[in-house]
Amino acid sequence: MTVRKYSTISLETTLASSINSSATSLTVATGTGTTLLGGVTLTAGDIFLCAIDPDTSSEEIIYVTARTGDTLTITRGQAGTSAISHSNGATIQHVFTGEDAQHFEDSINSLETNTSAGVSTALMLMGG
Repeated sequence: MTVRKYSTISLETTLASSINSSATSLTVATGTGTTLLGGVTLTAGDIFLCAIDPDTSSEEIIYVTARTGDTLTITRGQAGTSAISHSNGATIQHVFTGEDAQHFEDSINSLETNTSAGVSTALMLMGG
């Protein structure tokens, strides 16, 4: 199961080197891998959303799936964006996207549906 992770203390950073559109990892500026994740530890199945070149025509949303030092393992072109090349020094920051909001809404709707079904079943079992 995928678990989305968030941080309120994440600090933006920059790419230490350029990446092409097929890269599956990137390196951020020296010493900033931990601060970008804002204290979040990723384990198997976790994702942490970031934007490369945020608020520009080159913005790309990525899932960070692992971190070793300043190197991040990533899944490219998320939330309706495309995997493209980014230059050395490009800004990278943690973001909350419309995809995140939809995930929350879907989760709440699923809970409401399951709770309603459970209440209906319980009432039927009780003869209600």
